[in-house]
Amino acid sequence: MESASKNIIEIRGFLQLYSFIRKKYGKTPLLLELEDPISGAGLAEKLGIALDEIEVIFVNGFVQDLQYLINPGDRVAFLPPGCPGPYRIALGFYGKNQDNEANFKIKKRTSF
Repeated sequence: MESASKNIIEIRGFLQLYSFIRKKYGKTPLLLELEDPISGAGLAEKLGIALDEIEVIFVNGFVQDLQYLINPGDRVAFLPPGCPGPYRIALGFYGKNQDNEANFKIKKRTSF
């Protein structure tokens, strides 16, 4: 049983994505078995979340873009566009660039 729990990812959503996950899957956080790494975009597709509904993802508490690889055992949260300004800075992302992609600084983990 211990090895099975290492393959589980924990998925949450903020704002309207919280409601989407709760309505579609009946609970939050959603626990999903994951054997191999998957990109944030791939996971969104698997869950039925449109990419234009996601601005950034959080993986283990750190802001990432949708191409970031999620691994078995990770905790993931999807954040939609529209997060209020002060929270954006506190969470580590600042707005969108000319290509409509989120601007952010990835916080480096100093210890495990």
